[in-house]
Parts: sequence; C-alpha cells; structure tokens
Amino acid sequence: MQSYLKTRPVWIQLLLFLGMAFGTWTILSLTAGIIVTKITGISFLELSNMKNWDNSNLSNKVAVLRTLQLAQFLGLFLIPSLLFAYFSDPKPDRYIGLKKPSNHIFWLLGIGAMVISIPLVEYLGMLNRTFVFGPETQRWIQSKEEEALKLIQFMLSKHTPWQLILNLIFIAAFAAIGEELFFRGVLQRLFIKAFKNPWVGILVTAMIFSAFHFQFFGFLPRMALGVLLGMIYWFSGSLLTAIAAHFAYDALLVILAYLKPELAADAEATMFDQSNLASVALISAGIVGVIVWQMIKRSRSSYVDVYKHDTTKPHDFTFD
Repeated sequence: MQSYLKTRPVWIQLLLFLGMAFGTWTILSLTAGIIVTKITGISFLELSNMKNWDNSNLSNKVAVLRTLQLAQFLGLFLIPSLLFAYFSDPKPDRYIGLKKPSNHIFWLLGIGAMVISIPLVEYLGMLNRTFVFGPETQRWIQSKEEEALKLIQFMLSKHTPWQLILNLIFIAAFAAIGEELFFRGVLQRLFIKAFKNPWVGILVTAMIFSAFHFQFFGFLPRMALGVLLGMIYWFSGSLLTAIAAHFAYDALLVILAYLKPELAADAEATMFDQSNLASVALISAGIVGVIVWQMIKRSRSSYVDVYKHDTTKPHDFTFD
C-alpha cells in the first residue's frame, strides 16, 4: 500500500516541501539567469545589483524581470506545490483545494472582501510606515523598499495596452495562482494541522506570507491581506476562490497604476485622501467584517472534515 506524505509528521512534511521549493527554484532561477545573460548581454553581476539599474536598455531589463518572474512562479510556487500535493494525497486536487466552493456566493464574497479592503490596507500601510526601527534595520528596510519600488516601476514603465495585458499576467495572475498554491494551499494546510486550530494556522501563514516579500514597511497590510485570503480559502473550502480574490485585488492595482502612473511612482501614494483615510478605512473594515461573518455563516468547512483522510501517528509532531 502506497504511503502518502500527509501521513508523516507535520514538521517532516514542512521540511520536504521547503526542500522541494528551494531545489526547483534554484535550478530554474539559475537556468533563467544563464538564458537572459546570453540573450540580453546583462551580466550576473548586474542581475544581483538591480537596485542600481537605470532606465537605459529598458526593454531588455523588463524582459529579464519577466523571465525571472516566470522562473520564480514555476520553480518556487507552482511546481513544488503541485508535486507536494501529488505525493501527499491520492487526490492531489482535493488535497490542495482545487475544487468548487461549497456555495457559489463565495466567489462574490471573496472578491468583494478583497476589493473593499483597499482603504483598510492603505491605512495599515500608512500606520506601518510610522514604526521606528534601529538605524541599521531602518536602512536595510528602506533599501529593500526602494529596490522593490524600482522593480515595480520598471514593470509598469510602458503604458500600452499590450504591456498592461502582460503585467496582468506576470504581476496579478502569477502572484494569485503561485502564492495561493504555496501559502494557502500547502503551508496553511500544514500549519492548521500542526496547531489543530484554523485561526492560528491562518495567522501564522499570513505572517510568513508577509515576511516573504521582504517589504517590512508594508508588513501589516500584507499580513492583513494574508489573513483575509486564508479565511476566504478556509470558509469557502476552495482555493479557487482565494486565487480569484487575490487576482482581482492585484489586477485592480495594476489597472489603476496603468491609468494613474503616479500611484506606482511613490511608495507612500494612496488612492484615497490621507486626511480622510482613517474614516474610510473604518468603514472598509466594517464592511469586510460583515462579509467575513457571512462567509462563516455559510461555511461547511471543519477541521475534522478537512483532515479526516490524514493518518495521525502517535509520534506526530504538533504545536498543541
């Protein structure tokens, strides 16, 4: 009888999954790096120092970024997540949540919650930027923020319909599919099992999700989004709803940056007037809270149902 990974201790599953992700990402990233250096003439040294890039040879630099994004999407997120699901369950799609939600209303509730959360997310971002760190930490965080902003500006630099479509694919679709498979589909499932508590598993995964981006001036808003996406997945029982909600949120931001380039030019820019942002954020939080409550009322998900096919062994490691 075949033994699946889901029957093994949680910490072993976690180590195996992270090992898969690191291995496939390393291989594909190195391959992509070799290819782009040969085609574009950009050296490995330049690739490792993107924060000092200027606007010269812009088309090649955007092509490099998209190639590396593709390598990350495939090597870090998509391939290891699907492989892990394949080795974890005889029905990998069921294991990783690739099924219809228990109620079609979850599509609307999930997308609505993410879009309506934008003022709340912006307020949390403004609040996050007031945090004071030590001088060295502050400089490092600022450096990472500037590097991330510069790369985003490169991606959004050409304002044509074709470039908008490419950005919707490379920025919105890749992030929605890849990150949801990796963080919610696998990690959240493992952490909920480890803690035997959906709320703790969702929160821990959201913290890791936010820290992964290495943009700590945006840690709070990104963690809030991670919690919301985790709840959408858990209560709907479908990762597809979380993917759709994540895509809708990112796609809206990409389209707004296309229509209003100044939003991408300044990390502190907001869509709403900052003098009224606290009030709008409070309304946003209230509406999102009502939507989450509606999801809870309609949910058929339970810890027992999700993990009933997993075999628990006496020596299994958990955090309870």
